Amino acid sequence: MKTLLALLLLIPSLSWGLTFKDGEQVEDEPETFIIEGNKSYTKLSKDDYLKLSFKKRANYLDIGLSGYYIDETLKNKIGNYVLPSRAWMKKYVSQNDGIFYRDGASFGDFDGDGKTDYITWGVGVACMENSSKEGRVGCNSINAKKPPIQIYSVDKFFNFKKLDLNELFDWGKANEKGYPMGSSGILVEDFNNDGIDDFFIANASVKLTNGNFSYDGVNPVMISTGPLKWKASTHTGYKTDRQTNTFNAFAARADTGDIDNDGDIDVITPEFAGTVCHFNDGKGNFKAKLCTNHGGFTITTGDFNNDGNLDFINAHGHYNPGYKKYSPQKWSSKSKEKMALFYGNGKGGFKFVQRLNPYMIGNFMFSDVPDMTAFDFDNDGDVDMVSSSVGMYYAGSVWLAYENIDGKLQISDANVTLAPLEEWQDPKIWGSMVKSESKHPWNTYCSKSQLIDVNNDGLMDVFCNNAVQHHRMTNHFLINKGNMQFDFVKPEDVTEWVTWIEDAIVVEKETEGPDGEDILKDLEIIIQ
Repeated sequence: MKTLLALLLLIPSLSWGLTFKDGEQVEDEPETFIIEGNKSYTKLSKDDYLKLSFKKRANYLDIGLSGYYIDETLKNKIGNYVLPSRAWMKKYVSQNDGIFYRDGASFGDFDGDGKTDYITWGVGVACMENSSKEGRVGCNSINAKKPPIQIYSVDKFFNFKKLDLNELFDWGKANEKGYPMGSSGILVEDFNNDGIDDFFIANASVKLTNGNFSYDGVNPVMISTGPLKWKASTHTGYKTDRQTNTFNAFAARADTGDIDNDGDIDVITPEFAGTVCHFNDGKGNFKAKLCTNHGGFTITTGDFNNDGNLDFINAHGHYNPGYKKYSPQKWSSKSKEKMALFYGNGKGGFKFVQRLNPYMIGNFMFSDVPDMTAFDFDNDGDVDMVSSSVGMYYAGSVWLAYENIDGKLQISDANVTLAPLEEWQDPKIWGSMVKSESKHPWNTYCSKSQLIDVNNDGLMDVFCNNAVQHHRMTNHFLINKGNMQFDFVKPEDVTEWVTWIEDAIVVEKETEGPDGEDILKDLEIIIQ
């Protein structure tokens, strides 16, 4: 973890106590207060910082990579990343072994050999026909009968070998209520510090019965007991089930980091009642606590104000009353619907600092935020952020970049991936055309933006590892041009840097040198 020095810092913000009026949090005007610095924090010079690897920069800035960083161990010897294509996903993942359709993937070292392996997941059953009067989608069940997960070990020849979950996972009591039905993200971190990555299986299931929604799906945590072996750990505290020792709540787009500066990796999940901090005991057992009352459905973490303490952004969309007036969904709250930056105090306390702005095209607002990913994208030593944002009911899509300026964030670039129709400038016309989350042709977004320096230029790019159905976004890239500017690039346009695995025969090619030694040993991927 960080080895960092600390002075008392003078920071414009609020006091650590939350202010309430009539049961709701009040956003007071910022005032000056003093935070006691993190005693283990030593601030690096710019030169020293730029010498760090991407992983060490993430550690220094408290960014939770969480399995969403694709490192150079997935490169072949000609320097290309070897990644599954959309065709590969459709053939081997979707509608197979408990997965109705594939939703995303993470990367980590599952056998302790120092090289990247692959875990992919999806939705357990079809739910699209089960919609409410508000146009929101739910399922008949909150948990699945089979785990909608596949794990692959990746060898040096980039064979993706599918493993048997029954041989890998000891669920114990964690599966007595079923498995995560709609996991929106599997966090991959070494929670027990044994050199093998573990899994926090974040559940985003939504159950809809007679017009009533339920969100309390199971979120099991699997901790390694050796290479390719995991056992369910124990969860206590807020929204945990004593019978199964699991956290049971909506936990879409969660993230990780050291919340309390004790040297192990904790978890932060968004929940509609507020932000939930999961404190790790160092062995991969967690205690959950509601640590802010700002709810949401996506979180990203990092040290945004460079004080050595973990901060986060929690998005509950943006307040959009003009368009909500003409939608079936009537619920609206200016105080609760926001994309908010919180600073941490290194002890598990967080304070609201900034309400981030949405992106607008004329009157049309990209008001909902399915995904956020933090990193230092401009190499200036502070944490920036990229988000996938959509209009209400997922109509229209944009990939945004937010630049960190003195600890606050502002939009620096926008790549519109599916533009709103011109007639949607009139919210009444928009409301006559978009009445559901799923039953319209303008639905696309990146469900998880992942980090990869795909073109090897020292600037972190962004990769959309997405649901197979979102063909407009799956395996697309934001190529970082520097200065917080990006280009939106299709998968077929990155073959200079990426070898896409489809139906592939893997051939080992060898060339002998003058002394009989092998001087070239590489892969040739032959697409069928």
